[in-house]
Amino acid sequence: MRMLRDTARSRALRCATVVFMFAPTAPATLAAQGATWRVSTAPTIRIGNSDALDAVLSAPAGATRLPSGNIVVGDQGDFALREFTPAGRLVKKYGRKGKGPGEITYVFPLLRCGDSLVANDIAGSANVFTVDGTFVRAFRFRPTPYRLSCNGRLQFAMMGSEADQNMKKEPNRSPAAYWLARADTTTTIPLGSFAGAERIAHRPYPLGRDPRVAIGPTRAYVALADSFEVKVFDLQGKPLPSLIARVPRVAATGEDLDAEREREIAMRGEKARKSLELEYATIPLTKFLPATRDLIVDTDGNVWVQHFPRAGAKTVPWTVFSSAGKVLATVALPSPLEVYEVGRDYVLGRYIDPDEAVPEVRLYALTRR
Repeated sequence: MRMLRDTARSRALRCATVVFMFAPTAPATLAAQGATWRVSTAPTIRIGNSDALDAVLSAPAGATRLPSGNIVVGDQGDFALREFTPAGRLVKKYGRKGKGPGEITYVFPLLRCGDSLVANDIAGSANVFTVDGTFVRAFRFRPTPYRLSCNGRLQFAMMGSEADQNMKKEPNRSPAAYWLARADTTTTIPLGSFAGAERIAHRPYPLGRDPRVAIGPTRAYVALADSFEVKVFDLQGKPLPSLIARVPRVAATGEDLDAEREREIAMRGEKARKSLELEYATIPLTKFLPATRDLIVDTDGNVWVQHFPRAGAKTVPWTVFSSAGKVLATVALPSPLEVYEVGRDYVLGRYIDPDEAVPEVRLYALTRR
């Protein structure tokens, strides 16, 4: 996830470092010792770049790699779930748009929870499928989460909407509830009330602090983006020592705000350019960038924390912690890549080319040493 900046040279030498192979600089001393994880320079799988109409993605909202090697993509088109071969050929589509059993109005997001696929519908329900595409059941989360993550036992970490949905013109932040739940909705375990997403008027502030939640086999995690600290809880809701890295604050620049505008245009399409340019012209510049952006638990239970991307940087660092809190590695991933899943030997996510603005799902090979 994010690059750990530790002032102690001895600690840096103890940590395994992941070097993204096209990164402009790499720590030669660590590479020489072989203490590196390597990520492929180019993606080994690309979904959505085919000329075939049935392989074009509308708006990816999650993806997972199946045991067969195929990729299931959550998409906000006519069918919420589509399965592709590694060559990008469509082999199955299900979860058609609708409100009946196994139908989905607008998937956000698609989650892999062990042997289950959970397609969360923005309309309020969640649909559970097996990895082969068989619909199992639907249920509702109560209350409705703003963000959520799951583990292999269908346990969820959730963040609610901000308590005070105000319309202030300056950046502001209200508290939100955080809790744990199961897919049967019978029990919720409160984690506490912490800061929610930083907003301006009706929308998330483009350079604002935006929390993330994640959950592993034995721990749940909350990153509030104020500092490089991740709150840790056991699955009974008990607070545990935080994951912390010493990362200096970074002053925001006009270029950072411009980069966020272009990122949003790439996600929403060129048709939104004019309105977004007018909107961004009225947005004040924050003094400092958020400390973190994203948070994910890999298949080994390690916690990946993404540093906030900088304008003009082709890659963004992630810091990887073990569940016990030890810094394992630092890896630089492409800045346009939104990571959905990290396996033993791959990183999978959505990639929107900043020039072409065409959404793809890409898989990069990961070697851990």
